[in-house]
Amino acid sequence: MHRLIVLLAALVLVVGSATETGRTALIAAAPPVRPIRALYVTGGGFHEFVKQEAIVPPAVARQANVEWTIDHTAGKSTEVLIDRHKDSAWTKDFDVVLYNMSFSNVVDVPWIERLAHAHRDSGVGAVILHGAVHSYRRSTSRAWGELMGAFSMRHDAQRPLDVQTVAPDHPIMKGVPARWVTIPEELYELERVWPGMTPLAQAYSEETKKTSPLIWTNTHGKARVFVTSLGHNTAMIEDPVYLALVTRGVLWTTGHLDDDGKPAEGYGAR
Repeated sequence: MHRLIVLLAALVLVVGSATETGRTALIAAAPPVRPIRALYVTGGGFHEFVKQEAIVPPAVARQANVEWTIDHTAGKSTEVLIDRHKDSAWTKDFDVVLYNMSFSNVVDVPWIERLAHAHRDSGVGAVILHGAVHSYRRSTSRAWGELMGAFSMRHDAQRPLDVQTVAPDHPIMKGVPARWVTIPEELYELERVWPGMTPLAQAYSEETKKTSPLIWTNTHGKARVFVTSLGHNTAMIEDPVYLALVTRGVLWTTGHLDDDGKPAEGYGAR
C-alpha cells in the first residue's frame, strides 16, 4: 500500500510538472501585441505642418503602442489629390489615419466620397485635427462632414477659448480638466451635425453668441472617428493635455482605450 501511495504521488508530480511546463510554453508562445498601424496625412497651407509633424507622431508613439507611416506628399498645396488616396487599397495597411492637413481647395466629389466611404466601409478609424476639419468644405459633397459627424464653413477670430468638458465620463476625456482656457485659437462654427456625433467639450463664441463643440466623436458605418478643431497654432499642438487627448483619440478609434482612459493591455507606451 505504501509503495502504491508513493507511485501515485510521483505520478501527480510528473503530471503537474508537465502541465506547468505546458502552461509556461503556451505563455512563451503567445504572440506579441501588434502595434497600431497609423497613417499620418499632413500638408497644405496656413499652418506649420513641418513643425507639427515632428511633434505629433513621436508624442503619440511615446504614450501608445503605435507605428507611424508619414504622408507629407502634398507639400504646401491646398488642392492636391495625394496618390495614396486615389483608390481605397490603403485601408488594408492601416488601423487608423490621423489627418492634420489643410486641403481646403479640394472639391472633387468622387475623390472626397471615395476617401470618406473607405473609412465607413472598412472600419479604419480617423482622427481629424483642426485644418482637416475645414478640408474639402468648398466641395458640393458633404461626405467628409458626414464622416466627421459635423460640417463647418467658418471660424471665429483667434482668441483664448474657455473650454468646458461636457462628457467627463468618456474615456477620451479622462485627465482633461473640467474647464480650461487655451492660448488664442480659432473656434469653428458647426453649421450641421449628424446623429452619430457626440460632443465631448465646447466653448462659447463671442461672435455667434452660442456654444460650439470643439472636441467630439462620431460613428460612421464601421468607423470610429475622433475630431478636435483645436490646433491652429503649434503651441496648442505641443501642449501635453492636447497630445494626451490626441493619443486617447487614436486608441479609442482603434478599440484599444479602456473605460478609465488608459491604453488597453499591450497598447501602452513601449
